[in-house]
Amino acid sequence: MHVTTAREQLAEAMNLVTSVVNQRSTNPVTQNVCLVAEKGSLELRATDLECSLRKKLSEVDVKKPGTCLVQAGLLAGLLKDIRSDTVEIVANAGKVELRAGRDKFELTSADPEEFPKLPEKAGDTNVTMKGKDFNDAIRKVGRSVAQEKGRYALNGVLLEPGKNSLEFCGTDGRRLGFVKVAAKGKEVKFQVIVPTKGYNLITKVIGAAEEDIQLGISETRLVANIAGTEVSTQLVEGQFPDYRSVIPKDLDKTFTIATEEFRSALNRAKHLTSVESQAVKLEIKTGELTIRSKAPAHGQAEVNAEIEYKGPETAIGFDPQYLLQGLDGIDAEKVTIEFKDKETGAVMHAGDRAKFYYLVMPIDI
Repeated sequence: MHVTTAREQLAEAMNLVTSVVNQRSTNPVTQNVCLVAEKGSLELRATDLECSLRKKLSEVDVKKPGTCLVQAGLLAGLLKDIRSDTVEIVANAGKVELRAGRDKFELTSADPEEFPKLPEKAGDTNVTMKGKDFNDAIRKVGRSVAQEKGRYALNGVLLEPGKNSLEFCGTDGRRLGFVKVAAKGKEVKFQVIVPTKGYNLITKVIGAAEEDIQLGISETRLVANIAGTEVSTQLVEGQFPDYRSVIPKDLDKTFTIATEEFRSALNRAKHLTSVESQAVKLEIKTGELTIRSKAPAHGQAEVNAEIEYKGPETAIGFDPQYLLQGLDGIDAEKVTIEFKDKETGAVMHAGDRAKFYYLVMPIDI
């Protein structure tokens, strides 16, 4: 194998590869990137046996087709520090030579036949949508996904394809994010729960690109194609909870506040919370919101803001970090909070609950 390519495009591709490869894997061959040179192209393949990536580079001079394995972290590190505009990769007899200007690096290589075969297209169910809509949805619901290992179905985002839409949901039992975006596809009879590493890799590949994304879905795997780059991920096993049944329908109090004003007020008040008292108290009355917090060792805070509210005076407590994470999903100038009491989840949205809402459980303070 002998190829010449621009260092920058190969370095960018290796940045994606290192997002897949697990350098602590007990299977040494999966710590490599597989380079496949064919006429006019160089394809990079990587896997940790749960997620995998195929990325094809077209601006490549292939002098001799072939396949080789290179330790992924090592190649990525070299490409980051090399200053030559172009690099040559020459593989022969178990050795890979990387040439960059006057520099030359000889790297050991494993047998390409030992590299796992990557999965092909997943199932017959395909969903097409805008890549930026996928990234936006993940940004809004991903923060609600359970971080503790062992939560199984809650360690991922639920995707529910419909004929003209795709719904996203993430929850850890204390907060829940929901987004509905336009998409072309069809309903499926099984749950599609995408693990954190899988959807993070897809969003990284999408980046700021304007292209559509195609999702191929089976009962065990999702394969995303973004402008010729393919990401495959196993789905999370387990049963995602029936989240619609826990969304309260009898919320009898509502207030609206400027999004940035609410964010700023919460950020100021949270300075006087503590590990023992990670909570703020929202005191709500006509036209005014008072946010109170207390840190036994440091003092207390009272922060005031204007709101749109008509109703009885009331108070309710929340973890301020959870509220701030909900605000990260609000793109509008104003945010609406619907609530009832300290036993019932409150719903935050930007005016259209059918497209986005964020549910957060109150704290008894």
